[in-house]
Amino acid sequence: MDLGLTMLERWWRQIYLPHLLVALPLAAAAIAIAWLLERPWVALVIVWGLKPVFDRVVLHVLSRAVFGELPGTRAVLGAWKEWLGTGLLQSFLLRFLWFDLNRSFVLPVRQLEGQTGRAARERREVLGRRIGSYAIWLTLVCLALEVLVLWTSFGLLTQLFMPATADEGKSLVELLFGDTEDAGSVVTWDDAFAYPAAVLVLEPFYVAAGFALYLSRRTQLEGWDIEVALRRIAQRHVAALLFLAFTTCVLVTPHSVYAQENDPKSEIREILKAKEFGYTKDVRRWEPRERDKPGEVDITWLQAIGYALAKAGEILLWVGAGALVAYALWWAARMLPRRGEAPPEPYQPPAALFGMELAPEKLPADVGASAAALAREGRLRDALGLLYRGALSELIHKRGVQLLASHTEGEAVRLADLPYFASLVDAWQRCAYARRIPPAAEVERLAAEYGGAFA
Repeated sequence: MDLGLTMLERWWRQIYLPHLLVALPLAAAAIAIAWLLERPWVALVIVWGLKPVFDRVVLHVLSRAVFGELPGTRAVLGAWKEWLGTGLLQSFLLRFLWFDLNRSFVLPVRQLEGQTGRAARERREVLGRRIGSYAIWLTLVCLALEVLVLWTSFGLLTQLFMPATADEGKSLVELLFGDTEDAGSVVTWDDAFAYPAAVLVLEPFYVAAGFALYLSRRTQLEGWDIEVALRRIAQRHVAALLFLAFTTCVLVTPHSVYAQENDPKSEIREILKAKEFGYTKDVRRWEPRERDKPGEVDITWLQAIGYALAKAGEILLWVGAGALVAYALWWAARMLPRRGEAPPEPYQPPAALFGMELAPEKLPADVGASAAALAREGRLRDALGLLYRGALSELIHKRGVQLLASHTEGEAVRLADLPYFASLVDAWQRCAYARRIPPAAEVERLAAEYGGAFA
């Protein structure tokens, strides 16, 4: 796998340029389809399904580069039939029917060797016997990097381009192009752009590491590295080899009679005596017939200690179980209703809540009109405070909502269950805590809707 990353580091320009020229239009088309359908998750599914196309471009470049034939971008794109016509439709079907954890490792079997059907299955089985677990872990690690690192990072990166006063809950795409119906969905439009970016960055690393595992297994089984070296020698020194062969034939022919006089078997035996070819050696040494047995050590004291610890543990276990049973009985007794208990005290509306006096006599007769007048005078904070006080007074004195001083503003919104009150509390929180005064038109609208909301 390190070899694969080294190859990518060396040839990254020749790999990434055709990879991006193929992958970027496909990713853009996937996002466009998702935009037309108003479903951002569609882009993720399409890009995930198109990974076999992205992989084949990268593998095409790497498979030529290891033979010293590094193709250019135009040559890669011109040979599209070679890397697209190798079981691509079958890969698409298997992509959605079976999650292959050896994808980058077994891809060369189909694309480079041209194996199909039963022969391909047997070939994949042979290649994966000693190295298949590494390919599986490679897929799992790359999946974690793709989802947990790159996808999340690219998604969070969009937050850097959002203005400080942007509305909460909106993504960058929604701010640029307007609200969408799926604004509250799990997959946002930021994800629709971040996931393809993560795939385009990481996929060449995954393919290169898997291809290097494939080369390692071929080397173990077939001496593939020797074949590669011989091919390079043949390509670079064809003329020299031809001249050497011709010279050897001319020089050896007159001495063919002398060559026959030597005994080939004896020469082979002399050569095989070298340490490089292995050797055997007879060794004689004295061995005792019966080795002295070590004296037995008395470990009864150790067994006694273990028995004592076991008994102590058993006692502690029973004590703990008894304590748990006693606690359960005590808790059940507390939860059971008791006879003769005094009924709970009736609810008394608090005189003040959240630091505001809520007595009806201390509020104007027409809270909405008074708040509207304050808003027209430019006293927006006072207008919002008056509307908030009036709404709380309406809830506890007229609607019977049992609000206590221990309740939070969020709990008050849930207990009231009024859309108007939720909007009013949101505007008040932004004004009181964030010091973001709402526009005058919004305050006047809340004042105008106050009478209808509590009619």
